[in-house]
Amino acid sequence: MGFLSPWFLAGIAAVGLPLYVHLLRQYKSNPQPFSSLMFFERRVQSSVKHRRLRYLALLALRLALIILLALAFANPFVTRTAAATQRRKLAVIAIDRSFSMREGNRMAQAKAEAHRILNGLGGREPVEVVALDSNLENLTEPEADHAAARAAIESIQPDDRASSFGEFARALRVLDQSSGMRLDAHLISDMQQTSMPPNFRDLQLGPHTALTLHKIGKANAPNWAVNTVTTSAHVYDPKLTRLTATVAGWQTPAAVRTVSLLLDGRTLASKQVSVAANSRAEVEFTGFDVPYGAHRGEVRITPSDELPQDDAFPFSVTRSDPSRVLFLYAGNRPQQAFYYKSAIDSTPDSGLIVQPLSIEQAGHVDFSKYAYVVLNDAGDLSRDLAQALCGYISRGGAVLIAVGPNTISAGRVPLSGDHISGTHQIQGAGFVDEQHPAIAGTGHFANVQFSPAAWITPKTGARVIAKLANGSPLLIEEGMGEGRELIFASTLDNTTSDLPLHSSFVPFVVQSGHYLAGLDDASASVTAGTPVTLRHTKDQSTAADVIGPDGKHELSLAEATKALTFELSQNGFYDVQRADGRRMLVAVHADRRESDLTTAPQENLDLWRNTGVTASGDRNPSQETGTGEQLTRPWSLWRYALALVLLAALVESIFAVRYLREERQTA
Repeated sequence: MGFLSPWFLAGIAAVGLPLYVHLLRQYKSNPQPFSSLMFFERRVQSSVKHRRLRYLALLALRLALIILLALAFANPFVTRTAAATQRRKLAVIAIDRSFSMREGNRMAQAKAEAHRILNGLGGREPVEVVALDSNLENLTEPEADHAAARAAIESIQPDDRASSFGEFARALRVLDQSSGMRLDAHLISDMQQTSMPPNFRDLQLGPHTALTLHKIGKANAPNWAVNTVTTSAHVYDPKLTRLTATVAGWQTPAAVRTVSLLLDGRTLASKQVSVAANSRAEVEFTGFDVPYGAHRGEVRITPSDELPQDDAFPFSVTRSDPSRVLFLYAGNRPQQAFYYKSAIDSTPDSGLIVQPLSIEQAGHVDFSKYAYVVLNDAGDLSRDLAQALCGYISRGGAVLIAVGPNTISAGRVPLSGDHISGTHQIQGAGFVDEQHPAIAGTGHFANVQFSPAAWITPKTGARVIAKLANGSPLLIEEGMGEGRELIFASTLDNTTSDLPLHSSFVPFVVQSGHYLAGLDDASASVTAGTPVTLRHTKDQSTAADVIGPDGKHELSLAEATKALTFELSQNGFYDVQRADGRRMLVAVHADRRESDLTTAPQENLDLWRNTGVTASGDRNPSQETGTGEQLTRPWSLWRYALALVLLAALVESIFAVRYLREERQTA
């Protein structure tokens, strides 16, 4: 027997309270009249009767009530051994389909092993086939029809994502709890070290799961790969082009490899690089010509090896003229654009050109020709201009709204309608969300003084990216249709802050400009499994489109009009057209963690296997025969203790009423 909450037993000390109450009973006598007490000596009355306990049955009941109450809160329990409900057996065959399974004939070996396991199962034993990469996909339901399982095994093909043993273990734990069956899991994989999770606890199996590991492929097979390619996704001046590639070898001897740079299948340059044993080396290409438009690039090494798919690394590059930015200022004051334009122009290869224009002249401007629009202290806009800008944003445009004295006088932010309740005295910057792409790497606006700064009340759903020292918003992002607005609670010149005089001004202007122009959305290459944004809101009926590396349209008709994202899962090039009309060529490379074919140490695999039910030689006989398991569980007695408390309280009340009646009769 034990107690689940033993500290409540300290409440037994309260048994002294009834004893104290019973001992407080004073000896009582009726006063008698007497002429004088002056000749009597004063002394303390001593009486044995005064110290004697009375009503012992009532006292015992009160002591028992307190003791039972403490026991009930302490939650006593006894251990009981009982037979658990018998569990049926479910065989789970998991086949690793990650990128490394493309090496040699590993996938063919895995399928042959899966068929061997399936043939060894009983004819009526349910089986489930799953495929493993970074996620677990159920290819069949648990069923005794092995024909469906055979077809599922044959349908598995290797993809370009990494495998995750931690995800496999998590899925088994969920199935262990939800299925009510004993799991006989078989994992067929090359057992890569990179598939193991950082925390070994993530591999913990359920109490009813037996895991058998089937290792296929050559252990610690050597492999070469183009590990990384670093270059800009946009080119504005071919003289500034630069590409750095890293060639890596795992379990490989020292060797010389030829590295070639290709663009649209045409070789632009080749270099030889020496790579030390089991090491890596870098090679750089500069000043290569990129014609106008979007192009499919590739860095390739020769000669190839047993895993040729990672001997080439795809990347996309687009050459265009710099995007135009429209800077709208109010009241014939073109000097307002001086600092902003200078910041853009001072950044080489920024890809942006600022065009200042008075708000009064913007009535007939085609905003779709601009990457984004800047409204610097615009105040109240005309109805036609406001509608034109709102339509531009809803179709996928972007606007940076700077708030100054004119806007503060109007009492609300143009376009967004956010209320301005007043201004602040001199304030410094406080919180800055450096993870937001609009200001990533721009710093904390250190030592910048804002005065006067507008006190803006953002609408519900807005994201506050930066705040002033007193907590009021400094930079706010709000969505409108497919586009977005950035609201800055100060101007972009030196009239309301000294930001243009600080080193954080130029990075802030350029980074926020790239974010608004969508230049940060483009990457030379992304890892397989990366999602791409198709639209920002479900309200848009404009269709998106994704053409895969095989030239097929990846979206159904319903997905084209409703899907918010799409996962790029294959190595190669995707032609993506978003709902806002923007078209992108996205290069996708296989997860290079899979290029390291080093296998996990056998002792680590054995430890993982032993976290659940041990393998066949060590398995509990009751689980082998299918009989019920013997489980030892704590059986709580608090309900019985609580019933005794209620009973003692009832009896104590009866005795208390009885003795109270006797006291009154005696009096």
